[in-house]
Amino acid sequence: MNLVIASALWLFLWISAPENDASAIKSSYPDLAPIETLRAKFLANLAGVSSDAKGLVAGLTIGERGLISEELTAQMKELSLTHLVAVSGANFAIVTASIFFLMSALGLGRNLRFAIAVLAMFAYVLLVGPESSVLRAATMTLFVIVGLWLGRRVNPIHPLSWAVIFLLVADPGLAVDFGFGLSVFATLGLLLLATELFEKLAPKMNRWLALGLAATMSAQLFTMPILLMLESSIPVYSIIANLLVEFAVAPVTILGIAAVVAVIPFPPVAQLLSFLASLGAWWITEVAARLSALPLTRLPFVPGPHGVALMVLLVAGITTWLLGKTNRLRIIGSTAAFISILLPVGWVGSALFQRTALAGNWTVFNCDVGQGDALLIKSRGKVALIDVGREPERIDSCLDSLGISKIDLLVLTHFDADHVGGIFGAVSNRKIERALISGFSDDRPLVGSVETALAAQGVTPEVAFRGMVEIFGDGKFTVLSPTFEASEAEDSNDASIITYWELPGLSILALGDLGEPGQIRLMRNSYGYLEQMRAETLLVKVAHHGSADQSREFYELVQAELAVLSVGEGNDYGHPSERILRILNSSATAIYRTDTQGPIAFELEATEVKVRAAGKLSL
Repeated sequence: MNLVIASALWLFLWISAPENDASAIKSSYPDLAPIETLRAKFLANLAGVSSDAKGLVAGLTIGERGLISEELTAQMKELSLTHLVAVSGANFAIVTASIFFLMSALGLGRNLRFAIAVLAMFAYVLLVGPESSVLRAATMTLFVIVGLWLGRRVNPIHPLSWAVIFLLVADPGLAVDFGFGLSVFATLGLLLLATELFEKLAPKMNRWLALGLAATMSAQLFTMPILLMLESSIPVYSIIANLLVEFAVAPVTILGIAAVVAVIPFPPVAQLLSFLASLGAWWITEVAARLSALPLTRLPFVPGPHGVALMVLLVAGITTWLLGKTNRLRIIGSTAAFISILLPVGWVGSALFQRTALAGNWTVFNCDVGQGDALLIKSRGKVALIDVGREPERIDSCLDSLGISKIDLLVLTHFDADHVGGIFGAVSNRKIERALISGFSDDRPLVGSVETALAAQGVTPEVAFRGMVEIFGDGKFTVLSPTFEASEAEDSNDASIITYWELPGLSILALGDLGEPGQIRLMRNSYGYLEQMRAETLLVKVAHHGSADQSREFYELVQAELAVLSVGEGNDYGHPSERILRILNSSATAIYRTDTQGPIAFELEATEVKVRAAGKLSL
């Protein structure tokens, strides 16, 4: 019943949470001078076999992430080892258990052991800060200690439920905190499934291996639905990675905490202890580096709510199969699990085929984001992204499939939802260096969303204007429209940023949603550029998803060899229109469409442009 109440409360708070809600405890946590001094002295006395190993000791001991390199962070993320980059509930459990063991070894009385454990627990929370997983672990452990002190046998599911209820009442913002969710569900998975899995695995293998597998698989399974909300892929090597490193976590944590205790009275001892801890941390960094270098570290999975729903069905099915008391329940559970695996097989297979088909060096890549725009341009290691589509999951999935972790230039042509709605997916787990926006006056809510997403990256968008010319990789780009304030534009579409990219062997003209009047104006204001395009191999990103609002004279002037239409399959707008198809055909332009061909890569080989289309995905 406690678990049901906790689940109902969480669901209610999650549904009713205001936009951009956050944990009040985490945002208002005070900086305590003695704690900050202790942390600073610990960091100053750190020693390690490598900089990353030293940084990982700081992360596992006091939750300090600043010393860990971006490369190691990316490797850990690829393998779902990010819970080791900073303090988690597991570290808290290790510290608490070590204190209990020490108190027992010293022969301290029962009440004194409990009192010291509680004090040490609060001290550790103050040391590492208000990490969601630590708050969960501390509150749950407190309920367990109270139960044991009262002499009652405690089913650990109940303290977990009480901890969730207490923390959500105290801080409703935790309902939308991913770290809190991952911590709770990892613990729930361990409590519900680990024993059952161990009993099934133990007869077939070494008992220690069975124990490690059972714990890792239980926690991984229950956290997968939440992880899929963050990234639509499944880590292939996460179980083996966790198995290889988990034996090192406890020694690193214990030695690290001992170094914290020793750092003020005995700094040399603290240095020695932190160096010893770094030996275990070095092993973790080596596992991360070697496994993340293997092919296919992540398996693409169905993006968005469909993928999350399928994973929830798998979790429910396996749980029912393992815990079901009757054959009927076990059959229902195994059937549900089988269906949840079978349904996405075709999608995953198609996604893998896409990844293979589109592998290689590309110059231009048009993501399939449905009825929206998302065009990538790459030159000498520099990556530009023009628009981000409507759905965050789709642009995130596209960028992930291409291994893009940094976008050097983001061009948001205008603030229509099908061009900027996916902004949070584009910035998720990747760095944006610079962003350009149209100067057209626009007060729609998405303007604020874009500003928020970019501000989190430390980026202030710049206004693009006609005549702006900049070097990009081995070439350059020119802004052809609009002017700085876009005063000539009739509406947002008419104020789209129009860019002309001149790269060795290929030029690109990206037209945003510019309609026929804007195209005619472009011929008047930028005739020299448009005439120049006739002598080049030109790829045009057709305006407005191929709507009928096009100028025949414009397309006849530029004489593009290639055209890409970024358009949604079965859209309600009739895109692409017969008019634009006739215009392009009359100019002998090769037409490529995302609604029928999926994502499309344009690769320059010598003087020839090679085009690869991966096909459509379906569930």
